[in-house]
Amino acid sequence: MKKILYILIFAFSLSNVSFAQDDDDAGGKLRDKMVEYIQNKLGLSKSEAEKFQPVFLDYLKDMRSTKQQFKGGDKLILQQKIVDLRIRYRDQFKPIIGESRSNAVFQHEREFVDKVIQERNDRLQNRLDGRANKKTGLLQ
Repeated sequence: MKKILYILIFAFSLSNVSFAQDDDDAGGKLRDKMVEYIQNKLGLSKSEAEKFQPVFLDYLKDMRSTKQQFKGGDKLILQQKIVDLRIRYRDQFKPIIGESRSNAVFQHEREFVDKVIQERNDRLQNRLDGRANKKTGLLQ
């Protein structure tokens, strides 16, 4: 249970870092990839995607703001604020993409964050493996 909690906290902190600077090129690219990933997973038409994207970007900004606002505070209050935010945005997504897909937005968001974390961990492991191989290569 603690392991899951640590993973969630890490994921939330990663999403905070990823979206910390809207003008940052890497953060902007990651944000754009998330929007594209979610739109593809939801199977949005072009007109749906054009309406969905600005609302979803507002959601990401509000999420970042909420996390920053309650960063050092009570974790339960932060979780409640996040739930409230998601419910509010789900209601905004419904007229654009329908009820079932508006519920799936947050699941796909979680999948994307998990994939980013996994890719980051894989890259880190590859770097560490590369260093270990170089060290063993020198010793032989």
